[in-house]
Amino acid sequence: MAKKSKKKEPEAGTLGRLSKAGEDALTRLGEELGKNDLVTDALGRAMSAKGKLDESARRALGQVGLAAADELKDLRKHIEGLEKRLAKLESDAKPAPKPRAKPKPRTTTTRARKPAAPKPPPPPSVSSSGEPPAA
Repeated sequence: MAKKSKKKEPEAGTLGRLSKAGEDALTRLGEELGKNDLVTDALGRAMSAKGKLDESARRALGQVGLAAADELKDLRKHIEGLEKRLAKLESDAKPAPKPRAKPKPRTTTTRARKPAAPKPPPPPSVSSSGEPPAA
């Protein structure tokens, strides 16, 4: 089987040094940009514009009847809280004995019946002598 090579450790060290140097460079850049009045003013205007856009979008969604994302998040949290309360109440409540339901009498629906067809007359009976009886 392959053994771990020791080349991985120097690469990890190099990667770590590069990462640290990049973080330091970004920190210095952020500090220098923060000192520049033009940049801070531009950032302020951009944030203000974003706030106005967010408010306009919220109003438009409200007019259409839709909820904003943060409102949905709040509603979901509220629903989760209510579900927890309901589960607790259900677990705390003792189950009440179920009353026996009386069987309901069967009700039948009545349908209109067809008039009965007239029955044919019974066939004439035959006597033991083989002759039909006298009428």
